[in-house]
Amino acid sequence: MSKSQQNQFKRWPYYILAVVSCFTLAALVFVLTDHTSPKKAEAVTEHRAPVHIASLPYEERLDAPMEEGVKRIDYAILRALQNTNVSTSGIKLVSIKQQKYGDEIFHFQQLHINSQYSAQELIKPIAAALVQWSDKATLTKLSDAVYRVALNDVETHLLKFTQNTKPVVPAKDAATLDIGGHLTIVIDDLGESISAAHSLAGLRYPVTFAIWPRASYPKEIAAIAKAASREVIIHQPMEPISADAKPGPGAVYVTMTPEEIRSTIRTNLKLVPGAVGLNNHMGSKFTQNRNAVRAVAQEAKKSGFFVLDSVTHAKSVFFDEAKRQGLVAFRRSVFIDNVKEVQSILHQLKKAERIALAKGTAIAIGHPYPATLLALQEWEKQRNKKVAVVTLSELLDF
Repeated sequence: MSKSQQNQFKRWPYYILAVVSCFTLAALVFVLTDHTSPKKAEAVTEHRAPVHIASLPYEERLDAPMEEGVKRIDYAILRALQNTNVSTSGIKLVSIKQQKYGDEIFHFQQLHINSQYSAQELIKPIAAALVQWSDKATLTKLSDAVYRVALNDVETHLLKFTQNTKPVVPAKDAATLDIGGHLTIVIDDLGESISAAHSLAGLRYPVTFAIWPRASYPKEIAAIAKAASREVIIHQPMEPISADAKPGPGAVYVTMTPEEIRSTIRTNLKLVPGAVGLNNHMGSKFTQNRNAVRAVAQEAKKSGFFVLDSVTHAKSVFFDEAKRQGLVAFRRSVFIDNVKEVQSILHQLKKAERIALAKGTAIAIGHPYPATLLALQEWEKQRNKKVAVVTLSELLDF
């Protein structure tokens, strides 16, 4: 074998590698090339990819320390009773009263706990849970069967214990019940989860869909709502106090001019078919600025929209300014899922029922968390039938 033949023989693995590389590159180009028909390719480009879960504009922390504290106490009490195997049917929210602490509104609650355990057996786990979940809460014994819970030296809960050796059987509803109150449930942050929208549409009572206008699937979720005869509103992102909380695309800020705010709102209102109102997503900073919310209200009024103030800050003027501009306006009563746990959410729904019975109407706001969806399904089985669940538009009649 000549020297040139020997060199050529030594190089043959490189020739094979080059051929394989060419075939691999050609295959890759074929895979990446769109071989669909022009019509199908156009349909694909109409939809944006779902927003990654890490970039979703979650709720800002509610700027209401007293309300947050009361809900932590709620959760601590419920968790302690649950861990002690007290039946949920033995925990009754007897009464609820609206109280004021500084600029904040919170709800004082009286609970009746009827179980096979004595007050002394239950108060120890409750005290331990309060230490864990609310270090500023204090527990005071008023009698052998009655205890008071306070937060910042303000009474928030009154607990009355009765011992019953027989199992507590929930009373059956009468065949005909007089309606004593009307409750609206609004689910915020819709627009990313099709399955959550289907779950809400499948409930046997109406919930209002609050849809992010610039989410991945606003039109699809609005269509699901329409098919199930659910009311739709715009969940309008607004500037929060915390710079770390990101309200997401299509948000309005206090640094915008009134025309810039109106233009943003005008664009967003067109992105969710069938919407009839709007509420604020975040907005603890924006809703305190009267000039800013006035611009929102003015643009909403042009479209005949109503406004729901989610009350993410105690000093929000969104409701007042909307009313001043001649709009139909509502104000949130309860957030049901600050604590994302089924029993806690059920308790907040019962709290909303009590407010509706006491005041005639109430508005509860939740989010499409898995625990919230489960709680809403469970609530259907045990809810107070004297409280009618209605849409925001229907709430106007009461």
